[in-house]
Amino acid sequence: MSASRTIHTESERESLRVAEAARQAEWKEPSFLKEIFLGNLQMHLIRPIPDATKERPEFTAFFERLRAFLRDRVNPGEIDATGEYPNEVVDGLKRLGAFGMKIPAEYGGLGFSQVEYGRVMELLGSYDGNLSALISAHQSIGVPQPIKLFGTAEQKARILPRCAAGAISAFALTETGVGSDPA
Repeated sequence: MSASRTIHTESERESLRVAEAARQAEWKEPSFLKEIFLGNLQMHLIRPIPDATKERPEFTAFFERLRAFLRDRVNPGEIDATGEYPNEVVDGLKRLGAFGMKIPAEYGGLGFSQVEYGRVMELLGSYDGNLSALISAHQSIGVPQPIKLFGTAEQKARILPRCAAGAISAFALTETGVGSDPA
């Protein structure tokens, strides 16, 4: 199928209209990476840089509980061999709040910053790539992130607490010919 395929159905035309309407139309600032590529270092686009050396007590407590859970309860070899996440592992991650790291506390999540979330993902990735994929997909390309950024107050109140409690979500891009721009 070529990239210039003609859109034939009304459903395809409506999907394209929705995608284009969601695209950011006006940029308040240029892209930091685009500017670097063009040879323009624009530090104001990334400052203030978060201080990754300062840890909030609630983050430190979670991080240590997760580290102990991984050490004591997770067998990465078993997950690799079976291709399944044991129920007790998923339930333990739910109890820890791991599915709600990026969800604000007002919706039952842990409200971690991107730096804190990144530290947790480093720990998970160093221990078991399968679990890092599960947790990351749920929070980054699954339901919570788009609802947090673009959802109505009603959607946030209805959906985010379920996701924070461990209702696992995901993202699927199944339409043929749409390329890699899910917007």
